[in-house]
Amino acid sequence: MQLKNDLWDFALNFYQQPGIEQSCLELQNEFGLSINRLIFACWGGIQGYVLESITCNEADHWQQEMTHPLRGIRYKVRERKQQGAEYDACYQKLRQAELACEQVELALLYQQGLQAAQMQPSIEIIEENLHSYLKSQKVPIDKDILGALKPLLRAANSYLGTNHKE
Repeated sequence: MQLKNDLWDFALNFYQQPGIEQSCLELQNEFGLSINRLIFACWGGIQGYVLESITCNEADHWQQEMTHPLRGIRYKVRERKQQGAEYDACYQKLRQAELACEQVELALLYQQGLQAAQMQPSIEIIEENLHSYLKSQKVPIDKDILGALKPLLRAANSYLGTNHKE
């Protein structure tokens, strides 16, 4: 498994784009979607990968067994942190550990992505990848979800013209 890869680099950069963190957190909290899967869908389209399945058994198990429980603990410590600054060091270490878990998850998704059919990168592939993920999660594609996805599509589209390596 290659922890440092193009998907990881993309995820770190993409998540920092204006509006992406807020949009991803909204999609996670309101629709139960995985931020890593959303980023994976966008990266795939930017690379020209048609991702028929955004889910990956190994990555899904890792997320359920490692990342989510760790996130739950971090959230509990975040609540305690409001009671006193002495919890901050623990909270920061948990954030680092959660990020390391997400890096493993993205490495597993990256391996899967490299096996997908590759075409000319386009916004249509990005949309297709996102819609495929929404369908797999049984999330109806309505105006609410489409509105929440707009910042991701806008940011991903900007990569097609500027950051994509031919």
